[in-house]
Amino acid sequence: MSWFNSNYQFRIPITVDFSTITSGVPVLKDVQVDVPDDYDLFWTTIRSDFLDVVPCFPDGNVVPFKRSVANYSGRQLQLQMDNVSCPKTRCTVQLFLYYGFATEAIDRATTPTITTPSTGHIYLGAPTGRTVVATTRQPNTQEPLAQFQKATTEVIDIWFSLKTLLSNRVESYNERDLFEEVNTVKIQSLDASGANDDARFEQTNVRFINGWVRARVKAGASGTNYAVSAQIETDQNQLFDVRCLLKVIDLLPQ
Repeated sequence: MSWFNSNYQFRIPITVDFSTITSGVPVLKDVQVDVPDDYDLFWTTIRSDFLDVVPCFPDGNVVPFKRSVANYSGRQLQLQMDNVSCPKTRCTVQLFLYYGFATEAIDRATTPTITTPSTGHIYLGAPTGRTVVATTRQPNTQEPLAQFQKATTEVIDIWFSLKTLLSNRVESYNERDLFEEVNTVKIQSLDASGANDDARFEQTNVRFINGWVRARVKAGASGTNYAVSAQIETDQNQLFDVRCLLKVIDLLPQ
């Protein structure tokens, strides 16, 4: 199962930040997300009563939720969701927000008790030129999939493609071929010894968009190379470790 309902036209990822959870996993957490007011496709498509706005897990099952703020004319919608699993420490989890069913008559919102919700994000940007695409057949070489360069003071985004990693269906379900989805992502910045340093990236700024995940990297020592790793786990229990090379150089004249 993947696509929630064949009548729903669109969906967008919700990025859930569990980067502050450092122990006691797996654990169920509440989540809160605000739909951006400049998301024109959403606001010009949905019903004014919000019945056709439904958050779901990657497998297409509905996340228990309520509308804590709902103002159609003011373009304000805040959803609070109950019992979202954080399966590992300092990770980022993906949910989906489905919308766009003009004749929806079912109200799937409930009245869960929400306590100290974690933050969800809906990101409307697109990938920049720093992109990493994994292939299903890796060459027998130590060459990285991609390599980038930055100065020690720069903070940059690297985008990892998910499109070549996930399985499709043999036969369609709910008029879609989607089968496998990403559950979680963890970013690491590894030095030549394989040691990670959280100071060289921002897990809290990981973002999902359709087909991509963003890592934000920073700092590092000039003249040093690092491997930026995106550890991607799917709802079919596949685990990918997609890496690129980051060269940190403060260029100076000779």
